[in-house]
Amino acid sequence: MSEKKLSQTAIEAVTAPETAAVFLTLLTIKVDDEPILYLVNDKQELVSQGHTYIPCAFQALLPDQTSDGNKTCKLQIDNSDIAIYKSIKAAIGKKISVSVGVVISTTPDVYEQGPLDFVLRNINVTVQSITGELYDSYIQDRKFTALVYSPDEFPGMFF
Repeated sequence: MSEKKLSQTAIEAVTAPETAAVFLTLLTIKVDDEPILYLVNDKQELVSQGHTYIPCAFQALLPDQTSDGNKTCKLQIDNSDIAIYKSIKAAIGKKISVSVGVVISTTPDVYEQGPLDFVLRNINVTVQSITGELYDSYIQDRKFTALVYSPDEFPGMFF
């Protein structure tokens, strides 16, 4: 992931003794590159760049920024809304991708980080949650014939 500097608004929010600014994570779930869900980890709706993000409890665990870090990220969405479950279940077997971005509640149209794009795979649904793995490069673990292409064996294929 690229390193991005915080905006002046974010710096002021972080260093202020008290502030109304809250860092929020925006999640856009897409099926075949068409957005189907806009989620925000807050208790109220948020409008960002013309899209209304619905409140939802979720956690996106992004990879560390070391070169030898695991490229797999985890996504866990609270299974409290049946509409989210039905949307994801209907997309099984299709290309599901996720965009994750961080904004400040007072300036929701300005991304402080991201959006970062991932492919969602290995989805598991329980009564409590919907979980899956987010991959930033889909080809790293894809098998072709009997070979597995990995950065160790084929360094020229990976950036």
